[in-house]
Amino acid sequence: MKFRYTGLWLLLAVSLLIITAISFVDDIYIGSVKLKKSPIAENLTKEYKTTEEIQKQKEIALAKAEEKVKPLNIPVDSAPQSFLIFGDSMSQNIALRIAAYAKQNGHTLHTINWDSSGTRIWSRTDTLDYYIDKYKPTYIFVSLGGNEAYARNLDTYRDFVTKLLHKIGDIPFVWIGPPSLKEEHGFSDMLLETLPKGTFFRSDGLELARRKDKVHPTVEAAAYQIDSLVRWMKYSAHPILMDYPADSIAKTKISDTNITYLKPLH
Repeated sequence: MKFRYTGLWLLLAVSLLIITAISFVDDIYIGSVKLKKSPIAENLTKEYKTTEEIQKQKEIALAKAEEKVKPLNIPVDSAPQSFLIFGDSMSQNIALRIAAYAKQNGHTLHTINWDSSGTRIWSRTDTLDYYIDKYKPTYIFVSLGGNEAYARNLDTYRDFVTKLLHKIGDIPFVWIGPPSLKEEHGFSDMLLETLPKGTFFRSDGLELARRKDKVHPTVEAAAYQIDSLVRWMKYSAHPILMDYPADSIAKTKISDTNITYLKPLH
């Protein structure tokens, strides 16, 4: 009788082992649905600190953040630029407004819109390498983070961002941060800490009207976001000529963005 439940306990042990193993791997999708993983891996690898250590860490992080957002006074590069915009589904509306600035200031533009993408997939594929080689951009706009805003294992995503920086190399760029979303766990803070000074524009402080999905900004809101970005770019690490578009060219079409749509991998 004492071995009556041996099989059941063995089954439970194997199930726990499988769940634990899965918790250590990257995001898992079934169709377009991302499975919610067990927090076992996070809890097992979590480093516990005293209250004093946590407070000191916060103070150091705040000091570094304040230093990173100080305005820079770098001369504006007035030469015509070849823009490359790449990112997730939010890149389309962003490109619409940047296209107007490109027309006004003599820049050219190509856009790569990869729905449901994030830093993980862009850093692990040669997609960005391909389009950089194809279009030879002199200035890059990155629109990533919206699909990863709820991520908790931020050190993993920090590695993805670092790999993307290696791909971009010494090409001047601006990373357009994701709009604010509920239950965000510090993804924008991680980007600010990881990216070079003067290359990250925070969007999570902007009040942006959303589409019916309550996630993507409307076309008008995206235009406001980019207008805010351009005002900030004067004090960025790579200021360029970005005069406000005249009324006659303020309205742009999708065709003006030279956009390429990539299919989601899930």
